[in-house]
Amino acid sequence: MRRGIIALIPLVGLSAAFIVNQSCATKSALEEVDKELEAPKKNIEEAKNNLKESRGLLSEARRLLENAKQKLTEREKAKEEAPPQVVETAKEEAPAPEKEYGEVTVGWCDTLWDISARIYGNSLYWPSIYNLNREKIGSDPWILTQGWVLKYKTELTDEEKKEAVKEALEWDLKFKDRPRSPKCPPLK
Repeated sequence: MRRGIIALIPLVGLSAAFIVNQSCATKSALEEVDKELEAPKKNIEEAKNNLKESRGLLSEARRLLENAKQKLTEREKAKEEAPPQVVETAKEEAPAPEKEYGEVTVGWCDTLWDISARIYGNSLYWPSIYNLNREKIGSDPWILTQGWVLKYKTELTDEEKKEAVKEALEWDLKFKDRPRSPKCPPLK
């Protein structure tokens, strides 16, 4: 029996060495797998962060849209409650048909909002003036040159008014960080 046990000792030693080698190899393989999983984990974290940011931007866009809708509704209610008397008076005083288009000269530090408020009594109708003069004004309605003669429709239909207000609100959302009025130097 003693010889049998002595004969097994080298085999047990080899088995132990084999097990140690196998566990080291397994540990190395696991470390490699962990390293390979790090990049996808980082990608997943970045995707989660991007999703959070996108949701935040979407919420902000929805909030801006709701504010714009609310402002439009308030303006339409105010308009319904108190229709512009200037238009009614003009119709009563001048039964003869009016000219379809008029002209206005851009003054010092004028904006389309100012001109629209003077002509139509509502600064949100400025896109109707801009669209008629787009070739002269260019792609930026914020930049006008003193002395320009701009064309405008003397009467806007209800549909044209609604379209102008809608377009004005779209411009406001598109360029929300830009001031509506220019910074004009003082006159000397």
